Amino acid sequence: MKQKNSKPVHVLIACGGTGGHLFPGIAVGEVLAARGHDVTLLISEKKIDTLAASGHKDLRFEKMPFLAMPKPWSPKMFGFLKGLWQGTKACRKIIHDHDVKVVLGMGGFTSFAPLYAGRKEGCRTIIHESNAIPGKANRLNARYSDIVLCGLEACKSHFPKHGDVRVVGTPIRSSMRQPNNGDDPRAFFKLDKDKRTLLIMGGSQGARGVNRAVGTALDQFEKMGIQVLHIAGPTDYEEVRDVYAKVPLLKQHVAAFCHRMDLAYRVADLAVARSGASSMSELAYFGVPSLLVPYPYAAEDHQTRNAEIFDKAGAAKLMRESDLNADTLSDAVRAVFNDTRRAGDMKKAAQKLSVKNSAEKIAELIVKESEKAGRKA
Repeated sequence: MKQKNSKPVHVLIACGGTGGHLFPGIAVGEVLAARGHDVTLLISEKKIDTLAASGHKDLRFEKMPFLAMPKPWSPKMFGFLKGLWQGTKACRKIIHDHDVKVVLGMGGFTSFAPLYAGRKEGCRTIIHESNAIPGKANRLNARYSDIVLCGLEACKSHFPKHGDVRVVGTPIRSSMRQPNNGDDPRAFFKLDKDKRTLLIMGGSQGARGVNRAVGTALDQFEKMGIQVLHIAGPTDYEEVRDVYAKVPLLKQHVAAFCHRMDLAYRVADLAVARSGASSMSELAYFGVPSLLVPYPYAAEDHQTRNAEIFDKAGAAKLMRESDLNADTLSDAVRAVFNDTRRAGDMKKAAQKLSVKNSAEKIAELIVKESEKAGRKA
């Protein structure tokens, strides 16, 4: 049953492009919708957005042909500016037609047009930055935002000129936070109930460097007597599946995408993952010890900074992709699985980093800010 608010508001959430933007945006949208508010989520035309949206039939999604900002003198700049103008025009129409009161941008250049349009139409504008170091897009988006929200305390200092910066954590989807309804995670993935499980996940778009390094260590995983749940990403799925097929004695489940990540986290004794903020928030929520492999080409190298925070807290071990091979990976996995006390300490440390009510905090702020909407810039 939905919780009704006496004055429902319409909120526009720009959250497309990557899982790190999309899933936290969905989390906030779910809370708002459950409380009787209207929500429109703007997503990109990427396959990952379509896949994720398909698992949330109760929410309204609108696709926009957003483009990443090219270098200033790139020939692609004309197309970017044209798309920006068209996107802003389309966003202003949505805002006008639905009487949108608040625009929330979850990061990236996909948030710029909605935020700019919202500013022009008199909406309250808010951005959320989940990483320790904000990218260029959110540094720009902050100029058009009334409030800047940060997932990590380390991020706050990167917005020194903004008058209202708050640390609220990174939202996690409601499907993750629901008590297990009786589903057996091991049965769901057809895994053995008596074997420890290693979860491999490259983030919403996969991670070729991680996938291939894991492939070289499968023989050693089999010798350890563990089992592997590998979310490979749509691009690498067939290649990863074929590599696992060569190690039939290793208990395994390989998938391109997983709509039941809550069960994946519940079955995991250890995870090997990229250090995107959304994935890390979920790992912390479930208290999963992890080996974090930052994406080496992430803007501002923010994934390394994210991983350093978890590594310093004792929740994870940071591993550089350049150092990743069969021996270093298997040694790191073995070190955690062979030390029960260390694994337990990592689990507790991860749980301490979790902000479990982040989505509720943001939803409550949005409703409060909606009362200030109405004056065009």
